Amino acid sequence: MSNMRFVPISTLANGAELGLHIHEIVGEKGDGPTVGISAAVHGNEPTGTHIILELARRFRARPDFRGRLLLLPVANPLAFEGNSRCTPLDHQNLNRLFPGDKGGWFTEQLAAVIAEEFLTKIDAFVDLHSGTDRPTVDYVYIRNAEALSRSFGSRILYRPQEGVGGTIYEGTSVSVTEQRDVPSVVVELGGGVIDQAPYIKRGVAGVLNILKTLKVLDGEPAPPPPQIVVRGIELFRPTQGGFLETDAPPLGEEIAGGAVLGRVVSPYTFEEVEVIKNSVPHGIMILSHLTRNLVQPGDYGYMVGDLDGHET
Repeated sequence: MSNMRFVPISTLANGAELGLHIHEIVGEKGDGPTVGISAAVHGNEPTGTHIILELARRFRARPDFRGRLLLLPVANPLAFEGNSRCTPLDHQNLNRLFPGDKGGWFTEQLAAVIAEEFLTKIDAFVDLHSGTDRPTVDYVYIRNAEALSRSFGSRILYRPQEGVGGTIYEGTSVSVTEQRDVPSVVVELGGGVIDQAPYIKRGVAGVLNILKTLKVLDGEPAPPPPQIVVRGIELFRPTQGGFLETDAPPLGEEIAGGAVLGRVVSPYTFEEVEVIKNSVPHGIMILSHLTRNLVQPGDYGYMVGDLDGHET
């Protein structure tokens, strides 16, 4: 059985009603956990929405699982419409505002509705993120469910630690589920000005393997590939705008300290205006621009995992 529920949030000044579309699919094999899968918390990360679409098609046609799936394909509709990381209405980052505030900024109201109508109604959680329409990313967070994070099948995982090459962000969607001891997985996969089909295929396979690990689906989960767990990630942002041309190796490959990640070239004078170098002594590529892309100062440029002290 499947159904879609529209959850109202508010009415915009133009009279349009804004709300969330939450899909429920009930398995035909009996009792089991309620697994929530969300995407587009950041509106310019649509790859996860594609993954949820393919999962919904598969399970509507063949609900051969236990329990229930709750699917939130577009968590931030206004940002999704505007291809924006933040909500265009108030310029707030939804994934820093959970559990929200029903009397706050619009995005805080949105976070409160997601928390109440979705995050507090699930027994396991998969939150799908990606690169935007420019950079491409490939890793999985280890939060409070390491076995589930590993079962997604990505080769690189990130165990964040406060003050060690990264930040444990407050106000994320998983902060709500973790407070309830709900096993939670955050996936970063895909994006960029490239065909997303391989990433969508990997994403679907990864979620299905998580469902097997949870015993929601029958069958033994596929063992993960050899994996590297980094404890720190360094983010490199350009300080100049223009075309960003990448010199870095492909995602998942090592990069030496001092190596050139990319160069910013002026599309007007054709001059090289910035060289971005890797400051991580022994790194591995996690986020990169795979094509020549236009960037603004402060945009996401590259992310390099720190292999010093990594886990295998």
